[in-house]
Amino acid sequence: MIESLARVVGREHVLHTPAALIAYGVDATVGYRGTPGAAVFPGSAHEVAEVLALAADRGWTVVARGAGTSLAAGAVPPPGAVVVSLIRLREGPWVDPSALSARAGAGVTTADLQSAARAEGLFFPPDPSSQAVTTLGGNAATNAGGAHALRYGVMRHYVTGLEVALCSGDVERFERGTELEPLVDLFVGSEGTLGLITDLEVRLIPAPAARATLTASFADAAAAARATVAILAAGLTPGKLEFMDDVSIRAVQASRKRGLPSDVGALLFVELHGEVEDVQDQARAALDILRESGASNAARAETPADEARVWEARGAITSSLARLKPGKIGEDICVPRTRLAEAVTAIKRLSAERNVTIALFGHIGDGTLHPNVVYDPAQESGARAARDTLEGLARIGVELGGVLSGEHGLGLVKRDFVPLAWDWETIGAMRRLKREFDPTGILNPRIMWPEPQAPAST
Repeated sequence: MIESLARVVGREHVLHTPAALIAYGVDATVGYRGTPGAAVFPGSAHEVAEVLALAADRGWTVVARGAGTSLAAGAVPPPGAVVVSLIRLREGPWVDPSALSARAGAGVTTADLQSAARAEGLFFPPDPSSQAVTTLGGNAATNAGGAHALRYGVMRHYVTGLEVALCSGDVERFERGTELEPLVDLFVGSEGTLGLITDLEVRLIPAPAARATLTASFADAAAAARATVAILAAGLTPGKLEFMDDVSIRAVQASRKRGLPSDVGALLFVELHGEVEDVQDQARAALDILRESGASNAARAETPADEARVWEARGAITSSLARLKPGKIGEDICVPRTRLAEAVTAIKRLSAERNVTIALFGHIGDGTLHPNVVYDPAQESGARAARDTLEGLARIGVELGGVLSGEHGLGLVKRDFVPLAWDWETIGAMRRLKREFDPTGILNPRIMWPEPQAPAST
């Protein structure tokens, strides 16, 4: 394996010793670890395709890797797998202001594209919290979203073209506006199971002229959820509408004193976008709604520094949870907005019933909730309870008319819960579609779809 891969990409771009492979057996999902046989770093789309063709011929399992920021164990390899890192595909980004578009290699970071767009007065909205390191190829493969998804949509809404390396050894390009447009949507969100994205074309939009940030405190998470629905029902569409519960507040404050209130059940953060006068009007209307919804301390951030402090606190949640317990598993169910209050209430009830700590936060405006189960991996009973709680969270999402994943993808974390969302006939159709692109089944075969537990007709 090592000699064959080295002939394709060069020996210096193949790792195979146990010490060198430690980092490539994990991603950002705590508690999941694999044992790859090699990690390979192609320098072009054609090298990626050649590696895939070689793997298909030899029967080697392949797991694609961007920056390893998956929170669903989507990049955790099975034993002996070849991890194909796309981090060297860093050409671009090239921004075309006249066409409101950009092109970049799959290894370009989200932050680099956003910076290049901003320099031209443009805006690339998808903003996963790991945007400083996460790559565009990984964003597309998982259909990543972020805080801007409420107003602007997710990655799927911005990808206009893809270059993809296939198991056949071919490199194909799919673009919107052509007969191959459906393949763009097929590959966005496919989590490396059909082919590997090597290059992207995306659309950009003009940057908003003005912004305003509001904060509000609530007695509990359900009250914050009801206020969210009230804001949206009034016809307001914020650029961001985020929340964090009391557990998240406690973690962030334990990490570093940020002046967050300690005697509230939840905080709601609202960012409004638009023309200057429109933003002023929206801010007044939103503050009225927040207060009518029972908020205390509803206020507008007065300065850019104040705004930055608000969003820094929100962004610090994930990294701060280790202050509560050393391990965590982050979920991302998404429910209809009208069911948000029911969802957060059910999650709080589940936390009490299972005696597990759940930090609850997320992009509440579009219905995406991030219940993070925190636990101590060194305590077997706590780790087992944390894993067992995941199915309960999945059931809450699906039973309230939602989906298993709002933006993280399915990965290993949610694979076993897929039958809660789709029947076996539908799952079988998905698996047949995969075989059309991956006949030998080498591409990340463990994620997304469980093996059938019942006849396909049931």
